[in-house]
Amino acid sequence: MSGRKISVQTAVKAAFEFAKVNAPKTAGVLSIILVLDIAGILAPASASVSPALVALQGLKALFGVIAQGALYRIAFASAHGDDPEFRVGPLGFQWGKPETRLLGAHLLLFFLSFLGLLFWVLVLIVSMGAGMFVSGTGAAPLTSTPTPEQASHMLAAFVPIFFVALCVYVRVCLYSAATVAERKIAVFSTWPLTRGNFWPILGLVLLLAVPVGVLNLVTAWSGIPRALTIVIELATCVLDAFLIRPMYCGLYAHLYTALRPTPEVEAGGGAARGPWG
Repeated sequence: MSGRKISVQTAVKAAFEFAKVNAPKTAGVLSIILVLDIAGILAPASASVSPALVALQGLKALFGVIAQGALYRIAFASAHGDDPEFRVGPLGFQWGKPETRLLGAHLLLFFLSFLGLLFWVLVLIVSMGAGMFVSGTGAAPLTSTPTPEQASHMLAAFVPIFFVALCVYVRVCLYSAATVAERKIAVFSTWPLTRGNFWPILGLVLLLAVPVGVLNLVTAWSGIPRALTIVIELATCVLDAFLIRPMYCGLYAHLYTALRPTPEVEAGGGAARGPWG
């Protein structure tokens, strides 16, 4: 348990300053992410499930890890002196132990999230089947189209898991920063660090997403011309690649630095160890 309180204003300022100073240092890998984002926008809608689009999403995830690795190397370099593990490659291109650990941490969280979703679906299926059995109604054919009432019930059934997932993410959102800073995969061991700061961190996570969210809402409006939609989508890609992504890394690095235990606390066993906390 950190016992410290964070300042939303200070955290936002730190995240912005970090992005302003360090986005140019990683401009190469951020430019690749921008190009991949633009390619996704310009791809025809009919290719949404094509192998090319799947490969594109895979490349975006890969270069996203590389960009995170570069930005976190910069964020924690001063605390590790001349350690080569915290040196950034040319324009942010490098792959080493920090990136490998980051990839492992992301895959671990994705796998656990998938298991949680699968469990919830199984519970939903069993509960729906039990409800049909009790009411004496038969199961609808698999080929039938859900009625609006059935669709609303299915949507409502997934609302709780969305909020649970959001709450869990807020509590472990420092895992990427901790993974690089601690030189080990650290996922649920970051849970105690965020205790007592849930609402400020949730506000910060949502606040940084507001610019891109607003632009996406504008492009979703059917009343604007397609040409203007494309321009706004391109602007969103630039904003996301060169400001929002670095700001999130700067935010999590700032929060981790502010909330992590002091060496005295670590020596006394007050900090959780390992990915499971």
